Formats: sequence, structure tokens, C-alpha cells
Amino acid sequence: MTLTELRYIVAVADERHFGRAAEKSFVSQPSLSASIRKVEDELGVRVFERGKAGVIVTEVGAQGVAQARRTLEEAARVT
Repeated sequence: MTLTELRYIVAVADERHFGRAAEKSFVSQPSLSASIRKVEDELGVRVFERGKAGVIVTEVGAQGVAQARRTLEEAARVT
């Protein structure tokens, strides 16, 4: 999992929408979606539930989002 993928996870969690998260991340929506799907496959869990009502962070996803935020904060301190 890369820092970019962690940024995408946080963006989707913040925006609750893949399209807006992609815009915020300066990437196409299909690329962002593929990256999120790749992470979910690697972890073997769903980080987000996708539906007509929007995007919902799963219970286990909320833990992952919190860890992603901490990791990104630590990475920012190093650079």
C-alpha cells in the first residue's frame, strides 16, 4: 500500500463520494476507484460500502481510515 493510496482512502472518507474525492486528489475517478479496490483486495476487507445513497465507511474501514491519517501525518513530518 502506497502513501498515494492512503491519501485516496482519506479523500473518499472525507468526501463520501468517489468523484469528488478524485477531483480533490487530481486523479480520474476510475483510477481512484481502481486504487481503492486494489487496497480492499489486498486487505481482504471492504473499506467503503458503495450505494445509491453514497459512500459509507465500514466499521473496519473507519479503523483503516484512522490509521491512514496517522501514517500520512507521520510521513509529512519526515518530508
